[in-house]
Amino acid sequence: MRRQIPGLFCRGLPQLYGPDLPPSDDIADALLALSRDPDAEVRYATAGELAAHFTPAFREALLVLVEDPDPGVRAGAAVALGSTKDRTPAVTDALVTLLDEDDLLLRLEIVHALARRDDPRTEEAWNRVGELPVGFDLVEDHRVLAHWDYQRRHRPAESP
Repeated sequence: MRRQIPGLFCRGLPQLYGPDLPPSDDIADALLALSRDPDAEVRYATAGELAAHFTPAFREALLVLVEDPDPGVRAGAAVALGSTKDRTPAVTDALVTLLDEDDLLLRLEIVHALARRDDPRTEEAWNRVGELPVGFDLVEDHRVLAHWDYQRRHRPAESP
């Protein structure tokens, strides 16, 4: 049951806050407490809410979750953090630390986040993704497209 609570803040209480309105102190405190819940699935679910209603305190909580002992929580926090507009070195450095994770799709998410931020480590991250699975849709995948856009933006002027 606790695993559903983070989503209730977004879906069940939209009149209390939204994209243009930060969460109340009570809701922020509840989400921060949930980010420290003993249940990994609760922490995972909370990461998305922290990113969706991003504040400096939520950034700090997500940075802690990126170092969580549970690989699923680390991945969820990285994807959530990467989806924010935050361009601080703390965020990009935290994402780069996860490039050694076994999760190929997580590494691809990190490429996407770095490319969106025009981070110079994008190519290094791409090289660490590894071979994509057979049948992977290179043309439609937003993460691959973000990498291609990054390459286009950083191509020398004389290159086609």
